[in-house]
Amino acid sequence: MTQLRPLTHESVRPLVNLQVSPAQSTFVGSNAVTMGQAHFEPGTEIYGIWDNDIAVGMMAIIDMSHPEQAHEDPDSLYIWRLMIGANHQGHGHGNVALNFAIDLARKKQLISVSLTSVDAEGCAIPFYERNGFRRTGKIIDGEAQLILHLTENP
Repeated sequence: MTQLRPLTHESVRPLVNLQVSPAQSTFVGSNAVTMGQAHFEPGTEIYGIWDNDIAVGMMAIIDMSHPEQAHEDPDSLYIWRLMIGANHQGHGHGNVALNFAIDLARKKQLISVSLTSVDAEGCAIPFYERNGFRRTGKIIDGEAQLILHLTENP
């Protein structure tokens, strides 16, 4: 059963050891880099994605309503990083992670969930679109922005 759990001292090593396939290596930053950068990004929360006691992925989110975030969309939960290890893809873990983020945004009374993705062959955009996210037409740091408006998706 897939669960998301907050990052702990004990979960760091198994999450750092996860990697995407070589073909996906330019699509998402490594978990180690994400953990290091998180200290400098106000409002960040990191969750390990677990299948029972096996680490299968990691998700980092940013609550854009955080007072130290200067962002054009302060009522959004931003999925900063979502990675599922190469050997664990295609088993529904990403769907569980997206639903977790959507539920978290609703609990925080935010009105949308947003993310960015590399737009290249083999990227995750079709996966996000199947889950209700829509392209905004914006390119942020070279990646396509997608958004899910929660008021339209109860």
